Amino acid sequence: MRFTTLAIFAPLVALAAADYMVVNTVCYSDSACSSQDGTWYSGYGTYSIDASDGCRNPGAVPAMYNLCVDWANSRAHFFFNGQPKRCLRKTEDGEYWCPPLPRTIPVCYRSVWSEVACTW
Repeated sequence: MRFTTLAIFAPLVALAAADYMVVNTVCYSDSACSSQDGTWYSGYGTYSIDASDGCRNPGAVPAMYNLCVDWANSRAHFFFNGQPKRCLRKTEDGEYWCPPLPRTIPVCYRSVWSEVACTW
C-alpha cells in the first residue's frame, strides 16, 4: 500500500518543484551593467538565458515563450505553453570577485530569483 501511494504522489512532487534562475551581473566603471549571463533551473534541466531587463523569448528553455525581468522592482514573470503566468522575485544578491578586464575593473554580482505567487 505504501508503495502504491508513493507511486501516485511522486509525479505530483516533480510537477510542484519550483523553477528559479541565477544571474551573474557584471558592472563596468562607466556604470553600464550586463545581466546576460543567466541560468534557468527547472525539474527538467538547466538552461542558459539572457536575464537583461525587459521581455524576450528565452529560446533555450523548452516550452517557455516569454520571460520579462524587471530589475528596478526585483521581480520577473514568465509563461510556459499551456500554463498561467508564473512569477519570480529576487531573493538573494551578493557581490563576488571577477577578473579585471583591460582598462577597467568590473564589479560582479550574483542574484538568485525564486518562484513566488504572482501579485502583479
